[in-house]
Amino acid sequence: MALIRDDIRLKAVNHVTYNVKDKERAAKFWEEVLGVKRIPKQVDADHIVWLQLPSGAMVHLVETPDGPSVPSHHGAFEVDNIESANKAMIDMGVKTTEINTRNDGQRVFFINDPEGNRIEICTVSGFGILV
Repeated sequence: MALIRDDIRLKAVNHVTYNVKDKERAAKFWEEVLGVKRIPKQVDADHIVWLQLPSGAMVHLVETPDGPSVPSHHGAFEVDNIESANKAMIDMGVKTTEINTRNDGQRVFFINDPEGNRIEICTVSGFGILV
């Protein structure tokens, strides 16, 4: 039985996590390159950095000796102007993939953080909400 009743169905992404070997190095990239803001941790754990996007969704950087998962999991983050975002990344010395267009018209490119985690930068999906 799926969680389809409105009061219990999954409705939004609260946070994504990235495993890193050096949380401060990773946080510096997220803050200084991607512009994501650090927020106070809501748990007593020295190995986690909490970051937040303007939407309220969070990114948690979890320091672990093993570092990034292999293959790297990834989160996808929306921007209004994909060409400008891609150019800004390149101007900051960040290696990007080419911008590709999916079947629904959504445009995407990928970058890696200094730890090797894959990050997707994309436009809003072309098919909207289907559920």
